[in-house]
Amino acid sequence: MKLRSLLGLAASILLLLTGCKEPEGSSGGTSGAALYAYDSTTSAIFVWTDISALYASTTATVAPTKQITSSVFSSKITSLAWGGVCLDSLHGYLYLVSDTGSIVRVGNLRSQTGSVASYDVVSFSLSDTGRLSTSTFGQVAVDPQNDRLFITENGSSSTQIWVVNNASSQAQSASVTLQALHAAGDTGGTGVAAASGSVYAFMLSGDTVGSLVTYTGPRLRKGTSSAFTDANTLIGPATLIGKYGSLALDTGNGYLFVARHNTDASATTAPIQVFTTGAFGQAYNLAPTTTLGSTTDQADLRVLAHAGSKDWLAGLRSSSSVGSSTVYLWKAPMGGTAAKIISVSPTASVFKGIAIDGNAS
Repeated sequence: MKLRSLLGLAASILLLLTGCKEPEGSSGGTSGAALYAYDSTTSAIFVWTDISALYASTTATVAPTKQITSSVFSSKITSLAWGGVCLDSLHGYLYLVSDTGSIVRVGNLRSQTGSVASYDVVSFSLSDTGRLSTSTFGQVAVDPQNDRLFITENGSSSTQIWVVNNASSQAQSASVTLQALHAAGDTGGTGVAAASGSVYAFMLSGDTVGSLVTYTGPRLRKGTSSAFTDANTLIGPATLIGKYGSLALDTGNGYLFVARHNTDASATTAPIQVFTTGAFGQAYNLAPTTTLGSTTDQADLRVLAHAGSKDWLAGLRSSSSVGSSTVYLWKAPMGGTAAKIISVSPTASVFKGIAIDGNAS
């Protein structure tokens, strides 16, 4: 018994010394997951009900298993925000966010096919009061445990994240009052991820962070729905993060994936940086746990999505602020396997947002 206690103590000390975080739960493997993408060309949600089958496909272009449509999509989501799709896999809701602040919620998601019944699609919007000057909305994330949406807003000289409480019960045509989450002095916020009360955000620049040694430039922040603190910030050249900083969260293993658009960031190293969620608060200028992606194949990576409890990572590319019909899929990404490049049919499709349902079956 004494030896067992000593071994447990040694393991705990090793975790502290290495700066590792014990996983937040084991990964649920790769089976039973589905992929959702919003096609801006047809204003339809494309669904692949078995992401494993999509990954294994050998055809040149792969059509979706089914499509979900509604006249509400084309009227409210005329221009999808970059990263403007997120999925509450616990309750089966899909959220679409336009770059002007309109939101559409689709209920009973897994049983939907074809045109959505009116009672299963609800549209609401972010209030005009409190918006930033000449702003654009970006990535959206949902904290399903707290029924809360987070939506980035990037203005001409400042940035903030809108917090939408009771997301699943927002009424038709509701106007959501601003509850802002931000760090004073930050600018260029484009990335957000959330789960179980924790919120992660990417900001491109802002005031200096640190006391004895100060850092500027791109930063990752961890906080709650009400505040960020400098203490829980990763910033500095060792982090390798940069524009546009789309985020994806592996809740099963405690990893935060950060996409960098190498072309627009003038970078030449791997486009995805991976940090443990436990790294926040240890030091500012921390190197990522590992990096992923190809500097050739994903030089223009713009959006990331993770299945949460399942081991899938997906990415979208952009060229000159325009999406494409190409999807990148990583199966068990931390295992080092290269991405599978999926070309979607029809090839005229344009994707700017994607989500993976880890509880599809």
